[in-house]
Amino acid sequence: MTAGQSIVANGITKPDDELTLLVDGQVIGGFEDVKVSLRAEGFPNSFTVKASMQPGDQLPMQPGDDCVVKLGNDTVITGWVDRLADAGDEEDHLITISGRGLTEDLVDCGAEWPSHQLIGGNALTIAQRLAQPYNLEVVMGNGASPGADISQWALNYGETGAEIIQRVARNAGLLAYEDNMGRLVLANVGAATAASGIVYGQNVQAWSVERTMDQRFSDYVCCMFASDSFGDLAGSDFYHSETDPNVPRHRLTYLVVDAVATNPQDFTIQRAKWEAARRAGRAFVVNATVDSWRDSAGGLWLPNTLVPVDVPGATGGNMLVISEVNFIRNDGRGTIAEVIAMPKAAFQPEPIVLAPVNTADIVPAGAAK
Repeated sequence: MTAGQSIVANGITKPDDELTLLVDGQVIGGFEDVKVSLRAEGFPNSFTVKASMQPGDQLPMQPGDDCVVKLGNDTVITGWVDRLADAGDEEDHLITISGRGLTEDLVDCGAEWPSHQLIGGNALTIAQRLAQPYNLEVVMGNGASPGADISQWALNYGETGAEIIQRVARNAGLLAYEDNMGRLVLANVGAATAASGIVYGQNVQAWSVERTMDQRFSDYVCCMFASDSFGDLAGSDFYHSETDPNVPRHRLTYLVVDAVATNPQDFTIQRAKWEAARRAGRAFVVNATVDSWRDSAGGLWLPNTLVPVDVPGATGGNMLVISEVNFIRNDGRGTIAEVIAMPKAAFQPEPIVLAPVNTADIVPAGAAK
């Protein structure tokens, strides 16, 4: 394309497989090589596009400009242009544009919080306060709860806002990711359902299914010890066991709770259940190359969406959750979507302790206060 050819008039309905960038009020299209990556396990989303231009032509944008990425008429990323790269010779000029969603500042920059302590607040209010310096909106996914308030939690100096948000989200049993408007979303696993499936013989060009057993165990024994080098927990050791009935032979592992929760026995049980469920979920991963960016209703394949998957090695219409999707278009591969999907259990956030109990402050049973 040339710079002149790249400008598309506003208001024109674009084909579903046309990627355009809206930068400084101008719509730029005609890209020859496109990749847009959306993910459910983290943020921000990202894009890279390439185009040929006439030598000497320039696109009307600079690194740091705000931009909107559209696939057809659907917005997929609202964010920033991170990098522009020009290369070529006397006859050819190739430009590469890459950028990420608005939440990139939470990933790149240090967390801003007075006194570096959190006193009060839940996953939503803490995320909102960390997002406020960057004018980012934080929303709850449909039906999700921000969880209980956290009474007190000391921050680590220098960590990023994203690191803190992911911890408080895990503590509330939520996924934290970015939506198409650049908002940070706190949501339950499997927040939506696709209108159709990923099916061999219909829309699948290539696939791989990985089924593993080496990281699974038949028995998970999680331990909470009654004392450590800092003090006395004033109680007995506590053990909780979980089993995975689909592990065909005896394989036992021990887990030790490395942080002391206010209710240590409940936390020990949660940790054992999570370990068994997540390892089982991560032992079944489907990668599929689909011949369209959209399902049967015209909706884009999106992360944290439940989708029936039926390919060799994963037959029977398994309901899996999309972990990541890459929208790709180039001369070699055409217009495709690369989808990574796993069972719902694979995404369960790990139970953690945000404010560990100081065992030196616990009075042993029968001791004078």
